[in-house]
Amino acid sequence: MQDLTTSRKTLLKETAEIYFNALKSKTFASIPFSDDVVFRAPLAPGGAQNLIKGKQEVFEKWWKPLEPTLDGVVININDHFYKDDLSGVITKAEITIAALGKTIRTADLFVINEEGKITEQENHFDASPMKSYIHHICLRSTDFDRTKEFYTNILGFPLAIDTNDLIIFVANNVFLAFKKADPRNKEFSSFSPFEVGLDHIAIACETEDELHRFTKKLANAGVENTGVKLDSVLNKLYVAFKDPDRIAWEFYMK
Repeated sequence: MQDLTTSRKTLLKETAEIYFNALKSKTFASIPFSDDVVFRAPLAPGGAQNLIKGKQEVFEKWWKPLEPTLDGVVININDHFYKDDLSGVITKAEITIAALGKTIRTADLFVINEEGKITEQENHFDASPMKSYIHHICLRSTDFDRTKEFYTNILGFPLAIDTNDLIIFVANNVFLAFKKADPRNKEFSSFSPFEVGLDHIAIACETEDELHRFTKKLANAGVENTGVKLDSVLNKLYVAFKDPDRIAWEFYMK
């Protein structure tokens, strides 16, 4: 069994690295996409919310516009994080794009079949100039099933690790981890933003249309939220909402 686990992890790691090597060599044909691959990327038309279906569509809509920027690209792979069921891997890397004069930090999720073909891929990146950045945030959950339902189906965060004691999602290039809650004082068994520590977490929003679409999605799902509001201090629009443990979040305009 251990040998099977090791060989599967090797396949996942090698497949992810083939993808990054293809970016460096500008050879789309070497990427082991399945013919019916499902692909999301922030740089693709429509952004990460728009699914691209099929290898040929990925080539036309994502690779061809991207390829001219890959001259002299430098890629450093930082680490691989394997899904608990070994269906896929999240690979973190730093990519320096000479044509844009930028270094971006990526966390790419690959779902890979037994043949080593990429059946699903979702790219996340952070292009901010900061050199040091948050690696992960760890919160507490009273019910893992509710938490997985909320963060996967409502917020759309890919689930990277799922065990009895720990679940981890990918929120852009930050890992969002949850451990099980065990309140020492049952009086404080749900989250309060008024206690010492965390007040809320804010997710950056690119456009006002995106903000309103997300707010409508929260309302349709019955998630407690404020509706779109204006932050009078920074003059920015946002919507505040709560997860099943009443942990406070905001979707906030850049």
